[in-house]
Amino acid sequence: MLTEHQLTGFIEDTLSADERAQVEAALTQDETTRRRVLEQIRLDAALRATLGGAAASERVKQSVLAVLRGESEAELKEQVLADTTFISRSSRRKEAQTGSERESKSFLTLVATRFLAWLRQPALAISLAAACIAFGLWLALPGGRNAPRLVAEMPSAVTAPASSEWSRGETTLALTAGFVPQSGDELVVAPSASATVRFADGTVVHLEPAARVRFGTMPGTAASGGKQFALLQGTLTADVQKQPSGKPLLIHTPHAVATVLGTEFALAVETNRTELDVARGLVNLASAATTQAVNVVAGESAVASPKSAPRSFTFARNPYLWPFRSDSPWNTPLGAGARYEPIPGRPWLTDGALTNAVRSRKPFLGHPTDPLRNIWINGEHHADVRLAADALPGAHMSDPLVVLQRSRRHALELSGVSVRADGDLDVEDMERTDLAGSGVSEPVGAVNRFGLSNLGGLIRGEEYQRGISHALSARVSRERLAGNMFTRPTTVWPAAGNPPDANVEQGRLHVGSLLAIPPDVDIRSLVGDSGPGYELARAMQDYGVYITGFSDAPFVLLAGEARLNRDKEDAMLSKLVPLLKIVANNTPQTPGGGGTPRREPAPALPSASK
Repeated sequence: MLTEHQLTGFIEDTLSADERAQVEAALTQDETTRRRVLEQIRLDAALRATLGGAAASERVKQSVLAVLRGESEAELKEQVLADTTFISRSSRRKEAQTGSERESKSFLTLVATRFLAWLRQPALAISLAAACIAFGLWLALPGGRNAPRLVAEMPSAVTAPASSEWSRGETTLALTAGFVPQSGDELVVAPSASATVRFADGTVVHLEPAARVRFGTMPGTAASGGKQFALLQGTLTADVQKQPSGKPLLIHTPHAVATVLGTEFALAVETNRTELDVARGLVNLASAATTQAVNVVAGESAVASPKSAPRSFTFARNPYLWPFRSDSPWNTPLGAGARYEPIPGRPWLTDGALTNAVRSRKPFLGHPTDPLRNIWINGEHHADVRLAADALPGAHMSDPLVVLQRSRRHALELSGVSVRADGDLDVEDMERTDLAGSGVSEPVGAVNRFGLSNLGGLIRGEEYQRGISHALSARVSRERLAGNMFTRPTTVWPAAGNPPDANVEQGRLHVGSLLAIPPDVDIRSLVGDSGPGYELARAMQDYGVYITGFSDAPFVLLAGEARLNRDKEDAMLSKLVPLLKIVANNTPQTPGGGGTPRREPAPALPSASK
């Protein structure tokens, strides 16, 4: 026959492996005891769900022990109420309680009084007293009678590179294809890789490099029965199928709990905050510290931190379509102090009108359900991207490939891209670009050999209709650029790498040269006062065009998704390009030439490099 000590140890999981095996064997033969144990486990789960886990159980246990020691009923009644109210409503001020909360507390007072009187019967065991209090409180709290059992749905498969780390308690687990975790398992994704978590209903979670997750039900969770895990560090993106009624996906972080019914979003854990970006649907983000919550809808973001209630906001501009910080050279308008000089060399239209004068460099936005493709550099695995088949280049791609990340924080810029037979990518170089950064960096490798991001200056989205609010990017024929024809052209700020020799490099353009239509040119008389031609001319006059490289054509403007038919594009540029001049005093000290800017600064973006 099992002893009370064995049953208590079994329920509280304090037995050794051998002792636990003995109890399990005995329970299979004793139906009455087995039912008693199951009921106790349910009560314990209810206590943890209502009061907040192990710490709460200990506080209530101490109150029960105090009853048996003979402390006054009035004191103990207040202590139990303080314990339960503090644990389940720890950060709510008394003056902010709603009427329903006050009614709940009054009912709890009655319940606690009656139970405390009953507990004074010395024959009752401490464990039974604790269970009765838990059950009474469970019934008293709103929704208690219908509280679901705390059983989380586990993923159907997790795919992670071998360089990642699986652990189960103190044991490190071997990674196998389609690994299925158990409750409590942890995964730390390798710093240069990513992982995919799949559930049976088609929900997909993509874990970014260095993300750390723990699977299973979290302590103190009141609602469960659905999918649930914790993001302890790093970033994830998810495409969540519609969840069953009453069984949302719960994602815990150190600062918040995200409740998801079915949506697409990104979640990031930093040192002192959790950030949420919702692309589709709605996500509820509740603060772990204050119990306050906010609903975040498509196009919005939210932040939760230990010291403040969660708040939602919208990006002042979409960093996918309008990247880089407000004072980036790409977003700096020309100023009243700009000095314009003629462009040296042959006239642009010496050989006739421009042809094929706009070329695409479309960035791709990977979807969480797109195939995961490894990125290899010189035979070493460096990262993973979500990329659909129609975004893949041909056999080899000399132009950079830019892949935006779902978190709206970064982009991966890849150069020298070729596709393997298995769909992975071989690349010569890779750069991770902060969408809220400057768009300018030290030139490293082939991907940004002049230090200028390949996202800079692209005409994106509906900018031909709603307006272009940034500088443009263009290439010119190699003969117009200073520098050795067979090595690298010279560069001026904001480009970097090969500054010109003032004594030799005269009468040429440089990579980084800023060209613009002078302010005294009446662009409306040329292209009208609306439409794509006007918006393009206005951008050339207010922001200018940076030379970012060389081409086999006299002049090539770079665009993203925004395209017109080729004849219209060529006609517009053949009319506008001859009007361009050099902004001779575009420097770090006088960006855009200095003086009063022609446009308002770009709205600020939250930095991704905190």
